[in-house]
Amino acid sequence: METDEKSRLLEENSVEIKVYKSTEEDNQDTDTESSHKDKITNIEPKKKEKYTSVQWLTLLTLAYGNFCIGASISLQAPFFPQEISHVTPSFMLNSGISVIGVSSILFGILDRAPNGNPFVYLAIFVRIAEGIGSAAAKTSSYSIIALEFPNSVATTFSLLETCLGIGLITGPTLGGALYQVGGYELPFITAGMALLVDSVVIFFVLPELDSSRMPKKTGELFKFYKNIGIGLDCLVVFTTFNCIGFNHATLEPHLRQFNLTPFLLGSTFMISGFVYGVFAPFWGWLCDRMTSTRILTIIGCTFMCIVELFIGPAMFIPIDTQLWLVLVSLSIFGLACGSKLVPTFIGALRNTVDRGFPNDLTTYGLVSSMFTSTMALGAFVGPTVGGYLLDVIGFRKGTTLLFGIELGVMAIVCIYYTSTRIKRAETKPKTDNREPLWDSLSTAIIAEGVRTKSFSM
Repeated sequence: METDEKSRLLEENSVEIKVYKSTEEDNQDTDTESSHKDKITNIEPKKKEKYTSVQWLTLLTLAYGNFCIGASISLQAPFFPQEISHVTPSFMLNSGISVIGVSSILFGILDRAPNGNPFVYLAIFVRIAEGIGSAAAKTSSYSIIALEFPNSVATTFSLLETCLGIGLITGPTLGGALYQVGGYELPFITAGMALLVDSVVIFFVLPELDSSRMPKKTGELFKFYKNIGIGLDCLVVFTTFNCIGFNHATLEPHLRQFNLTPFLLGSTFMISGFVYGVFAPFWGWLCDRMTSTRILTIIGCTFMCIVELFIGPAMFIPIDTQLWLVLVSLSIFGLACGSKLVPTFIGALRNTVDRGFPNDLTTYGLVSSMFTSTMALGAFVGPTVGGYLLDVIGFRKGTTLLFGIELGVMAIVCIYYTSTRIKRAETKPKTDNREPLWDSLSTAIIAEGVRTKSFSM
C-alpha cells in the first residue's frame, strides 16, 4: 500500500517524476561503483578470522619448507666464492623440496670432483637442478597460500617470507660455523638432510586440498603477461633478486679487506635477512589495508637506491669503504627487499583478478609462477654479471651501476602509478553537487510528503 501511495503521488507531478528517476539513477550508479569496488578488493580480507587447526598445520609445514629453502640457497655465500599445471600443488611442493635436498647433498660432495672444468660443470648442473626444485616448491607454496588462506593472502605470504628471511639469516651464519667445524661438505649435507626430512613430513602431514576448488583448465598465459602492470611487477622482482644475487657473489670478496673469520663473515650476511624477516609481516599488514601497493614499491626502490649508494660506496662519493657503513647498508637492504617483494606479489594478484581472471588456482599459479621465474632469473643474472663486474670494474663501480638501474626502476614505477591515478580520476563519473533552487525545493517537498504519508499509513 505504501508503494501504491508513492506511485500515485509521483504521477501527479512531472517534476516529482524527474526527481524520483534521478534518485533511482544515482542509486544505480552507487550500486555499480560499489560492485566494481568489491570486485577490485574481493581478495582483500574484510575481517580477521581465526585459523583452524588444519590451516595452522598447513602454515607450519610451508613455513618450515621456506626456512629450509632460504637456508640451503644462502648458506654457501660466505665461503663458496673462495672454493671456486598438470599436478597438484602438494605433489609439486613435495617434489621440489626433495630435489632441493638431494641437490644440496650433491653440492656438498663436489669437492671430491676433479679440479678444473669438471668441478665447474658439475657445480652448474647441480645448481640448475636445485633451481628447478626451488621453482617448483616456491610456485606451489604461493598457490597453496592463495587457495587455503583466501581472506589473508598478504598476511600469510608475509609470514612465509619471514620464515624465508630467517632461513637467509641462519644459512650464512650456520654455514660459516659448520664450515669451520666440518669443512666444505658439512653445511650442504646438513641442509639437504633437513629438506629430505621436510619432504617426508609434507607427504604425511600436509592436508589434501579441496578438489572442488581445483580448476579444470589452465590459465591464459599470454593474456596474463599482456599487461603493463604485470611487466612492471616482473621488473621489480627481477631487479630485487639481481641485487641479492650480486651481493651473494661479490660481497664476500669485497669484505676480505677486513680479514673477518668465516663465522663473522656469515654474520654480516644475516643482517639483511634478519631485517627482512622482522619487517615482512609489517609490509603484509600494510598491503591488507591499502588499495594500491605501488607506494610501498616506490619506498622499496628508494631504500635500494640508498643501499647501492653507500654499500660500496658509489664512485662519486669521496669516502673509503667502511665496515660500519656496509653493515648499515645491509640493514636498509633488508627493508628494501621486503617493501619491494611483498607488495609486488599482492599487487600482481589483485591486478590479475581485477582484469577478469578467475579467483581460483589457475590465477594463483600464474601469479606465483611469474614471481618465481622472475626471481630465479634475477638470482641467476645477479651473481653471473656481478662476478664479471667484480673482475672488470670492481665492487664500487658495480654498485654504482646498480644504483642507476634502481633509480630508473623507481622512476618507471612513479610514472606508472601517477598515470593510472590520473586515468582512474578521468574515468570516474563526475557529479555536480550544485542543484537549481527549484529542484532542491521539489526534492525536499516530495521527500517530506512521502515521509508524512508513510507515517500516516
